[in-house]
Formats: sequence, C-alpha cells, structure tokens
Amino acid sequence: MATESERIEGAVASGSVKVLLFQPSCKKLWVVIGKDSEYWTDPDLGFCSCKDYYFNTLSKGDPCYHLKSVARAMEEGRAEAVEFSDDEYAQVLQAIADDSEGTLLR
Repeated sequence: MATESERIEGAVASGSVKVLLFQPSCKKLWVVIGKDSEYWTDPDLGFCSCKDYYFNTLSKGDPCYHLKSVARAMEEGRAEAVEFSDDEYAQVLQAIADDSEGTLLR
C-alpha cells in the first residue's frame, strides 16, 4: 500500500489535481480526480468533499490527502488548468455537487 506522500505525489504527477478557471471573472475551483469520484477542495478554507474530510479532518485537524495534493500542486505549479466560461459556472458547480452527493451516500 502506498504511503500518503506517495499518494500525494501520484495525484500531482498524474494530473489528477485540476484548477478550473472561469473567464473572464478568474474564479477558481480546485478538484482532485480520485479513483471513485471528483473531490472539490477549497484550499483557502481547508475544505474537501471527500468522506475522510468529514470523518478525520474535522475531528483530528489533519488535512486529507486531496487537500495536501492541491497544496503540493499549488506550491510546485503543477496543477492542470481547465478553462471554462463564466456562463458555465453554475453548471460545473451543480455537476460537482451531484458527484459529491453520490460519493457521500455510498
């Protein structure tokens, strides 16, 4: 089984960490493509939509590996950027919310 450090490096190296850029507003959403789902993260708030966030991060204070992967990608400038129009913002948010709901209910 891979260590957390190896998982983080694997997520960054494989391009699983993505920043969704909306133009012309320059809004950003950070997602990590996991094996089962896309996980929305907010590095400024220390939030992730994964189960580990709810069960461990909130109680123990240690960020999940998705948040750590986003932090590493940001530090190293290795996040894959995907551009959208501002007109697509609500649709993308809805898709992320739908995906997150399905993940949390599994």
